[in-house]
Amino acid sequence: MLRSEVRADDFLVAQSKSMKAVAAQVAEYADGDAPVLITGEHGTGRELVARVLHQKGPRKGSRFVAVRPTFEGADIPHAAGDDACERAHRALRAASGGTLLVKDVSDLSGASQKTLKRAIRDRRSATPDAHDVHVVATADIDVDRAVEAKIVSKDLYDLFAARRIEVPPLRDRVEDLPPLFERWIKHYSAEVDRTKPTVSSRAHERLAAYPWPGNVAELKSFARRLLVRVSRSRIEAGDVDEILPKVAARVPLEDLAFEEMVKSKLAGLLARIDGYPVHDLYEKVLARVERPLFDLVLAHTGGNQLKAAEILGLNRNTLRKKLAELGMKQKKQKPGREDRALDEA
Repeated sequence: MLRSEVRADDFLVAQSKSMKAVAAQVAEYADGDAPVLITGEHGTGRELVARVLHQKGPRKGSRFVAVRPTFEGADIPHAAGDDACERAHRALRAASGGTLLVKDVSDLSGASQKTLKRAIRDRRSATPDAHDVHVVATADIDVDRAVEAKIVSKDLYDLFAARRIEVPPLRDRVEDLPPLFERWIKHYSAEVDRTKPTVSSRAHERLAAYPWPGNVAELKSFARRLLVRVSRSRIEAGDVDEILPKVAARVPLEDLAFEEMVKSKLAGLLARIDGYPVHDLYEKVLARVERPLFDLVLAHTGGNQLKAAEILGLNRNTLRKKLAELGMKQKKQKPGREDRALDEA
């Protein structure tokens, strides 16, 4: 949670192309009018985007109220025995004139979806239940499938569809990682009244190499833990290595040596067959290697087995036998002079 004096848009870093697109949509939709849907993986900062929408719009002087799918939230008073629809109306009244953020809209009950849909459609009417509220919702990236499965009402989704903001995962916006990390280090340093430590370039390289499955939420937690553990004025690569989970480096296939590529595949195979009775692994592996090898060499020679055997360093009859054992039937072709000579020998 941000300190009250900190603005949410201070943390909406947009140096990457994908986040610049998000920032442009925020500027366009921050008119406090039609509903906005913010989608993305958990931890990407969907609520942060919603708060920036509120801060940049004409409703910034009014309340920003965030609720869970049950319409419960820190700003909503609890009443014993109430139902979700009653809580929905209470949340709408609490956010009147401002912004109501409904988190994880895919988890709304059917009755709550109907209540929210009516509230959006009637917000400008003169009915007693009308509330002048800018409704913003968050959802997972598979919200379209939830609509197809009728978990989310299509009528409700259609009210949001025209204004949908897709927040990219942190791994797809690596350009934003250094300034974002620096801002969280500065934020937590201020919380403990400490001078912000500098971050070495090698430490930033370590951060960029990590895939951040928990997205910005994981980065925030990591920055806080790092600041607690490092008392020096400079954060080094070794400090990052001590806390970040160890992950195997992903190397492009074309950059691997052939032996390393085979070893990598075999390591996965051995892990999958662990605990199962296997007695002919050697033969199975050889067959899996020979089949694509023979396929490629025969394609290279246009099906000429004599030339293929020469390239492979095999006797032609040995090649024929292996092809038969592997069930690799070759298309009959008009024999060349070499083939006829061998057949007649």
